Amino acid sequence: MINSVLNKQIYPLLIVGLIAISTSPVIAKLLPNVPAAVIAFWRMAIASAVLWIYAGVFSHSSKSSNNTKLVYLAGASLAMHFIFWFGALKLTSIANTTVLGIVAPAFTLLIERLIYGKRINTLSAISLIIIFIGCTVVQGSNLGKFSGEGLGNAMAIISAVFLGIVFLIGSKARQDIGVLPYTKNLFTVSAVVLLISSLSLNNSIFNYSIENYFWLFMLGIIPTLIGHTIFSYSIKYVSPTILASIPLGEPIIASILAFVLFNEGITSHVFIGGIIIAAGLLLLIKNNTN
Repeated sequence: MINSVLNKQIYPLLIVGLIAISTSPVIAKLLPNVPAAVIAFWRMAIASAVLWIYAGVFSHSSKSSNNTKLVYLAGASLAMHFIFWFGALKLTSIANTTVLGIVAPAFTLLIERLIYGKRINTLSAISLIIIFIGCTVVQGSNLGKFSGEGLGNAMAIISAVFLGIVFLIGSKARQDIGVLPYTKNLFTVSAVVLLISSLSLNNSIFNYSIENYFWLFMLGIIPTLIGHTIFSYSIKYVSPTILASIPLGEPIIASILAFVLFNEGITSHVFIGGIIIAAGLLLLIKNNTN
């Protein structure tokens, strides 16, 4: 009875989580003078700091992981994902970035095939073809161009590759470590890599306006802690297929917010390509519910 009530209540919570993660590109657009690597650093630094404080106060688990190297690798990959993703937002629209950025599950499957020799069945192969056709349609006239919007689109796809790596490594690292220790260590490693990257690029970590720091703080709290924590909590109550399908709504909500706040329209090829990508991802998710 209790589980039945929780299952009914979890869907409104998932909607809140979806809205929360959809604010990420919108908040990033409010930081035009802050470099991509710096935006990513503060997002991870703030989120990891909150998690370390929470773990220190409420968590008494001292279990160590045997997969420390995997956590480091996942954290570095997450850092690269954010550098390319926030970099893409500097060059292309929110719609383009979010639509192309959600194809990470496709790259996870391809990487599993290349590294581990995992067999790709017929339906998965068809879904991958559909997804990459959708990506091509989204690129439109920018296909093959590596400047301006074309470069931004390419960076969004590269960010999805790194996120696919995070998914793959994370699934193995999480076998002997809880969500909280894994996440706080993942975010911490990512923050350190992003700090080194920012300094290597001669980007200033400080010397920004109070308004900029406010939005950086919101970026660490709303999409990162609230959004992703809701999804982590919901794993117990909904099927993996439903949970994996929820982020497909991010481009829709983010694009609506972008239109309202920044008057960013959605071109026909991005709209059509987005539908094709979503269809391919839904097929891929339903066929790979593990």
